[in-house]
Amino acid sequence: MMDIICDACGKKYRVDETKMKGQKAKVKCKACDNIMVVTKPTPEAPDEPSLAPEIPEEQPSPVSQMPAQVTDHAASLGTETEDLRQETPPFYGGQKVRIGLFGKIITVMLIVSLLPFAIYWGITLQETNERIRTDTETLMAQTASGLENQINGWINNNVAILRTAAKLPEIKSMDGILQKPILETIQKQYPWMYLVFTVGTNGINVARNDDVPLKDYSDRQYYKDIMRGKGLSWQTLIGKTSKKPALVLAVPIKSADQTVGVMAAAMNIDDISKSIATWKKGKTGYAFLVDEKGYVVAHPNRQYVAKRKNLNSHPLIANYRKKGWTTITTRFNTANEMPALGHVRSNNYGWALAMQQEDSEVFTALNRMQKFALTLLGCTILLVSVIAWFSARAIVTPVMKLTDAAERMSLGELNVKIDIKSRDEIGLLAQAIGRMQTSLRLAMNRLRRKR
Repeated sequence: MMDIICDACGKKYRVDETKMKGQKAKVKCKACDNIMVVTKPTPEAPDEPSLAPEIPEEQPSPVSQMPAQVTDHAASLGTETEDLRQETPPFYGGQKVRIGLFGKIITVMLIVSLLPFAIYWGITLQETNERIRTDTETLMAQTASGLENQINGWINNNVAILRTAAKLPEIKSMDGILQKPILETIQKQYPWMYLVFTVGTNGINVARNDDVPLKDYSDRQYYKDIMRGKGLSWQTLIGKTSKKPALVLAVPIKSADQTVGVMAAAMNIDDISKSIATWKKGKTGYAFLVDEKGYVVAHPNRQYVAKRKNLNSHPLIANYRKKGWTTITTRFNTANEMPALGHVRSNNYGWALAMQQEDSEVFTALNRMQKFALTLLGCTILLVSVIAWFSARAIVTPVMKLTDAAERMSLGELNVKIDIKSRDEIGLLAQAIGRMQTSLRLAMNRLRRKR
C-alpha cells in the first residue's frame, strides 16, 4: 500500500498499487478536486541511473507536480480511508474521437469511388428509360398505323365494289329478277360477302343472292341512314349463322339523282379480326378493335367478340373519347391495377384500334440493367470498403503508436520504444519523435548532473 498526500489541501490517502493497471494512474482528491498522478514504485536497476531528476526535499512531491491530463478510462483504487476515483490513463487509445482518421479515410474513399458511379448510373438510367419508352411508343404507333391502313383499305375496297354495282342498270331498275344474277355474281367473286342484297325505299327486301325469303329491313339503322341522305352507312354485328364478327355496308342506289333503293352486303371480317387479335408483343402486349359505339370487333378474348362486349369503360378507350377521338399514347392502369403503356387511334369509319403492354414488360431490359447496376454497386462498396479499411489501418496504426509514445514521453517515460520503419511521411515523423526522445533524455541527464 502507498500513502499519498494531496499537495493542495493536505488530505491523506492510501492506494493499493496492485490494483493499478499501468505504471501511472490519476486520482482525484475528494476534498478539493485536485488531480494527482500516482506512479507505481519499481525497483531501480543498479547499473542504470534513474531517468527522472532528483527532487530536493524542500520541493513538493513529484506526484503533485506531474501534469494533470484527463482521459476516459477509469480504474478503481482500493483505499482504507476513503474511496478514490481513478481517472483515465493518459494514453491515446482511451481518448474519444468524434470522427477519427480511420472513419474519415473510409468515408472519403467511398465517396470518391462511388459518387461518379452514382451520377453515371442516374443519368444512364434516365436516358435509357426515355429511350425505351420512346421506342415502344414508336413501335406501337407504327404497328397501329399499319393495321389501320389495312382495315381502311379492306373496307374501302368493299365500298367501291358496292358503289360500282349500284351504278349498273340492272340494279338501278329495282327489278328483283334483273338484280338477282348481279348479286349472285358479286358473292361468288368476293366470297367473304356471304349476303348481298337490295332494299327498296319502303324498307322491303327487293333481291338477294341466296334463296332466303325476302325480309323487311326498315328497322335497320343503315337503311335509315341511307334514306336520310348519307352516302355510306355500316353496322357491326355477330352473324346469326357464322357466330363471327360481321360488317354490313350500305350505299344508295340512285337514278336521276334520286335515291331509289339501298345496295348492301354483309361480310365476314375474319381476316381483319385475326390480324388484330393475333398481334402480340411479349406476354402482355396485345391489340383490339372496337366500333364507333365501343362494341368489340376484334379482341384476343373470343368471348368479348362473341358477346360484342362494350369497352367504352376501358381506360384507354375512355381517355381516347375524352381527348376528342384523337390519336393518343398514354399510361394507364389495367384491370389488375398494373401500370401499362397504351396507344389508340381511329380509322376512317370511327373505329378505335388500341394497343397496350404492361410497364413491367416494356421496361424488362431496364429492370435487368438496374439489377446488374445494384449488384455492381454492392460489389464496389464491398471492395472499396476492404481497400479503404486496409489503407486506413496502414495510416492510422502507426499514428496511434506515435501518439501513445508521445503521451508516455510527456509523463517522463523516455525509454519508450518507437518501432516505425516506414519510409513515408509517417516514418519521418517517427524519426523526429525519436530524435526528440533522445534530446529529452540528454537534457534530463544534464539537469541531473548539475544537481
